[in-house]
Amino acid sequence: MSVNVSLCSSCGHLVYPVRLWCPACGHGQARAAAVEQAELLAWTELPSRDGAPAAVIATVRALPAGPVLVVRLEEPPTHAGQLLSLFERDTDGRPLPWARLVAEPRS
Repeated sequence: MSVNVSLCSSCGHLVYPVRLWCPACGHGQARAAAVEQAELLAWTELPSRDGAPAAVIATVRALPAGPVLVVRLEEPPTHAGQLLSLFERDTDGRPLPWARLVAEPRS
């Protein structure tokens, strides 16, 4: 599973969502690049409505070199820096970035 970001064909800068030109070098050609994991930076829980579970929205840094994404988490995290697995889920006909917590090794 992964999320597709945009990789500049000239300088290799990664960006999400897709831009018309690279914000780092101005080049107009890019290709899709899959990122599979991310590091949790911050999150918030949105209140539930009509008995539905609360939504958890987070900012994450795709590993190893970015970009920063806003994703929806399947469950609340416990601390910043947690490793996440990225995937896309179709929402209203659009693939949107989601993430799930990766189990941390037990000591």
